[in-house]
Amino acid sequence: MRLASSLKNFSLCLATVSFLFAGAAFAQSDMVGVNVRLDQQLTTKSATQGQIVAAKLDRAAKTSDGIDLPRGTELLGKVSHVQASQNGGPASFSLLFDKAQLKDGKEIPVKVTILGAYPPGQESADSLYPGDDLLGPAPRHVSPEQRVDQEAGLLSHISMTSAVQSHNSGTFRRKAGNIKLARGTYLQVGVGPAIIDRTQNDQAM
Repeated sequence: MRLASSLKNFSLCLATVSFLFAGAAFAQSDMVGVNVRLDQQLTTKSATQGQIVAAKLDRAAKTSDGIDLPRGTELLGKVSHVQASQNGGPASFSLLFDKAQLKDGKEIPVKVTILGAYPPGQESADSLYPGDDLLGPAPRHVSPEQRVDQEAGLLSHISMTSAVQSHNSGTFRRKAGNIKLARGTYLQVGVGPAIIDRTQNDQAM
């Protein structure tokens, strides 16, 4: 009986350890903040799910795992969800940035969370980092628990929500009418290492 009890306890310990390691596979490191600008106009009136989107870094950044992202690096992603306004009703779309393309064309998987969205601004002529004039310097560290709920106002009638733990980079909503983000719209984002589901990799092996 003692042996059976010991084996049962040992099995429970193994299950607990396995669960902890599985959870660790989804752990997100701290992100570094950076200001970027959309390379194209986005509107729910014409956007389609899967449409490619890109945003360019205003200054160099370095992720927590040591990857250098020079100024001019492009964050690449897609429209992961879109709902156009019907008869003046609500509209929404979600963006998912998941790659950083360096100037030499090399692509690096990344995790991106939108921290704020702002209209194109009139930066000063001598500004080295144009986004800083409007958004202020991006935070050096973004917590894995960071959540954002940006109310409509900074962008006309458009709100934005995001969370580091979310699959998407951010979701934009408007209560009445289609959403339109102009080319050059500023985004303050957190960029970090891509989250890898090691449990799926182990199963594939």
